[in-house]
Amino acid sequence: MSKLKIGVIGCGSRIRGLIKNFNIYGNEYEIAGIVDPQSEKIKNDNPALFKDTVVYPDPEHMMKKVKLNGVMIGTRCNLHAEMACRVAMYNIPIFLEKPVAISFGQIEILRQAFKNFSAPVVVSFPLRLSPILQTVKEIVDSGEIGSIEHIVAVNDVPYGRIYYSKWYRNYNESGGLFLQKSTHDLDYIYYLLEQVPQTICAMNARRIYGGDKPVDLKCANCKEQDTCQESPFNKFHKKFQGSKVEYDKEHSLCVFSKAVEIEDMGNCIIEYANGVQASYTQNFFARNKAAQRGARIYGYKGTIEFDWYQNQIKVYNHVMPTVKTIEFTGDMPHFGGDRELIYDFLMVMKENKTPRTTLNDGIISALTCLYARESARKKSFLEVILDPS
Repeated sequence: MSKLKIGVIGCGSRIRGLIKNFNIYGNEYEIAGIVDPQSEKIKNDNPALFKDTVVYPDPEHMMKKVKLNGVMIGTRCNLHAEMACRVAMYNIPIFLEKPVAISFGQIEILRQAFKNFSAPVVVSFPLRLSPILQTVKEIVDSGEIGSIEHIVAVNDVPYGRIYYSKWYRNYNESGGLFLQKSTHDLDYIYYLLEQVPQTICAMNARRIYGGDKPVDLKCANCKEQDTCQESPFNKFHKKFQGSKVEYDKEHSLCVFSKAVEIEDMGNCIIEYANGVQASYTQNFFARNKAAQRGARIYGYKGTIEFDWYQNQIKVYNHVMPTVKTIEFTGDMPHFGGDRELIYDFLMVMKENKTPRTTLNDGIISALTCLYARESARKKSFLEVILDPS
C-alpha cells in the first residue's frame, strides 16, 4: 500500500504523541493536512513530523483539497462532536478523541450525522485495549470467577493538578471530570459486563482546588512560589519531582484561581440491564504512591483485582484458598493501550476493519457520564436512556 495520508483537526499534545508513533508497525505515512488555530507554531515546533503538511483554515477545505486515508480529531472536548459531524459526510475513517460529546444535544447531533456513515470510527479508549484489561476480559470470559455480580472501580489521579492549571478547568470546554476522566473507566466496565447502564446516581464536589486567586494568575508570576504546595518550586523542593525548578510560563495557571469551574472528586453507582451494580470513585488530589486505577470484579466463584499503576492482576479463588498473581512489565503510554489504538486506526485505513472501540461505545460512555453529571446536579437517581426514540 502506498504512503498513508492523514489529516488532523486539532493537533494538541495527545494527537501529536500518537502520530509520532504511527510507524511502529512499519507503515509509511504523512500528515497531509492540519486544521488548528496554532498550525504554524505546531509545524515550526515539530519540523520533521510536519515538513510536508499543508495548513488549512477549516475541515471542509482540507477534505476537498486532499485525498485522505483517515482523519484524526483531537480538538478540545467541546468541539469533538462538531468536528466529527463536519467530517462524517466524506465517509472516510476517523480517529475521535474522547469524550465523543459533552452534552445531550451533541450526542443527538452526532447520531444524526452518522446515520448513513459507513466508514469506521476509532474512539480513543486506550484502557479497554491495554494488556491488563484484555487479560481481565479473558479471565472473566473463561468463567473462572463465575458471572460478574458486582464491580467496585477507583481512579485516584496522581497528576490531577493539570486539570486545574490548564484549559480543562473551563467547564464549557471540558464538560467536567465525569466526561473528561470517567469516560474511560465507565467504558471498560461496560466492556467487561457487556451490559448497558440502566439506572445511575452520582455526587461530586470541589473540595481542594479553586478559590479566590485571579483568573489569569500563573505560577511564574506568583508571590507565593515558596509556600504554595502546588508551585513548581515545591514540586521540586518538597516532592522531589523533576531535576530542577521549572516554570511553564505559557500554561501553568494557578490551581486556586476563581476561574476553576470543575470538581476534584466524584462518585457514582450504576445498575446495569442485568441487575449488576457497579460503583466508581475518582479523586484528583491523591498523590505519589496513593495513585491507583483499577477495580475489583466479584463473581460467586472468585474475585479479580487489578491496578494499572501496580501493573498487576490478582485472582482470588472463593472455592479454594488460593491467590493467582499476574505481573506485567514495561512502562507504555496509557498502559499499552495507545499502541493498540494506533494499530486499529491503521487497520481501518488500510483494510476497513471494524475497530475495537467504536462510535457506539463512545456514545454509551458519554451518555453514562452525562447522566452521572446530571444526577450529581439534581441529587437524584436517574434512568439512563440510551436511545430516546
